[in-house]
Amino acid sequence: MKPEEKQRNIELAEALLKEQALGVAMVSGVITMILGSGIYAVAALVVGGDSVSVLVIAIGAAIGLSMQYLGRGITTDFTVVASLIAALSYPVAKFFTIALYTVKLDRIPVTDLFNSGRMVSLVNWVLSGLGLVDLIFWLGAIIAAAFLAKRRLSIDEGQAIRTYERR
Repeated sequence: MKPEEKQRNIELAEALLKEQALGVAMVSGVITMILGSGIYAVAALVVGGDSVSVLVIAIGAAIGLSMQYLGRGITTDFTVVASLIAALSYPVAKFFTIALYTVKLDRIPVTDLFNSGRMVSLVNWVLSGLGLVDLIFWLGAIIAAAFLAKRRLSIDEGQAIRTYERR
């Protein structure tokens, strides 16, 4: 590789690395998780039961995509953070679902959910209700988020990053 081509690749790689925004990606991932979990809870209430568990994979994919497009990430940090947020998405979705059922069935205001006795019961219910199928969809959500969190590089961009790492 010629020195001027190597320098051009290094400059391109530095520009790609500078435009990454892990903080923005994290915020977008968390917001996507909360919104997706809310949609999951409403769908579970409307459809009834666990037949909406496949939506968890869609939540994981949405987390990965939001982090990819808003964070512009190309490093492994984005994959790790997306996986962690996606790992939280299923318990949060289940928690929202159980909270929504509790509010509907007990006809209580949402604020009453936050007393310590009810909160402990809700958390225990979330953890006790995870079955094998739930774990499979949960794993699917984590894989989808991890796969989609980093943006794809063109051949030239990939070569620039490799040149930058080898210098």
